[in-house]
Amino acid sequence: MKKVLLTALAAATISVASAQNSAVNSAILNQKNGTLDKAQTEIDKAISHEKTKDKAKTWFTRGTIYQDIIGHPIYGKLATEKTPTIVIESYNKTIELDGKDGQYGKQVPARMEQLYGVVLNQAVENHNNQVWDKAIENYELALKVKPGDTTALKYGAYAAINAKDYKKALGFFDTLIKTGQAGEDVYKTKVQLLQESEASDEQVMAALAEGLKAHPNSVYMMQEELRYYLKNNRADEALSKLEKAIEKDPKNASLYAVLGNLQEKKGNLDGAYKSYQKAIEVDPKNFDAYYNLAVLEFNKGVNVAKKAEKMDYATYQKKGKAVEAEANKYFQASVPYFEKAIEIQPEDQAALKNLLSVYTRLGRKADADRISKRLK
Repeated sequence: MKKVLLTALAAATISVASAQNSAVNSAILNQKNGTLDKAQTEIDKAISHEKTKDKAKTWFTRGTIYQDIIGHPIYGKLATEKTPTIVIESYNKTIELDGKDGQYGKQVPARMEQLYGVVLNQAVENHNNQVWDKAIENYELALKVKPGDTTALKYGAYAAINAKDYKKALGFFDTLIKTGQAGEDVYKTKVQLLQESEASDEQVMAALAEGLKAHPNSVYMMQEELRYYLKNNRADEALSKLEKAIEKDPKNASLYAVLGNLQEKKGNLDGAYKSYQKAIEVDPKNFDAYYNLAVLEFNKGVNVAKKAEKMDYATYQKKGKAVEAEANKYFQASVPYFEKAIEIQPEDQAALKNLLSVYTRLGRKADADRISKRLK
């Protein structure tokens, strides 16, 4: 009698398991027939049953069915915001149960790549429509499909910036930096975000140091670091750092240009002039050196011209013209440097505006009109 009861129990167990396996098979059959609503119903039954919830086949089938629903012309309405997450969860569980080389596990990478394309396209669509919160969600989802994806990280950060969620944007950028594939623009934007979010000087300087380690020739980051050194009364430290950097890399024109900038800020105009000239000697196409030389001469002219502006009428009648002539010598000296800078970077608006100002001061109307047409 006991033996009969055991046999009956075994039979009952086999019957239940078969019924649930049947649910998986029914889901697959409905999926093949294109009736995804029925396939979804069947697989949802199987995924929650004790006998089939720990089977790789069940989870893989669930992933493919939910993935097929996304964007389907008829059954796409069944998809929700959680559908892609369900797909990812299903494939991750498949790998967990079957391994990467199992019958189902080895099919997951191709399926995930397809899903990545769908999710990223949704992100781009929301990005272009400026639906920033949805775009960010899509980029984060894309990163679940393909962790460390540089495209999702970079544009996710930009979407977060537009949403004014600077903390999230910095998170995207920090992860992107860890991939080792962050360009100078990423470090630059990170610094600007920290400044915008009123981070401490220490945090900003740490970001600048990080950026300079990855991009040692970044003039922007060198100049920003210099500005923070000066702000924190560390000018001598900055000067020492620059001089050591030049010793190690004497052919780096950017270092001379930044050194000139520091010397200029400290009032050492002769030293600045020599440093800018050295930068040009090392690199005849160094925009910053030409531009800074031009500004140096231009500012000399402005300072002299101010003397004439402060004169009373009687004094001006006696000395004004001579002072203005002296100022014009400096303005004239700035012209070739501005012109060379513009030759190197034809669309630089600051250089164009300054050259327009110089031409106007010198009475070169035709040249001023020519430059004015190039201003945006």
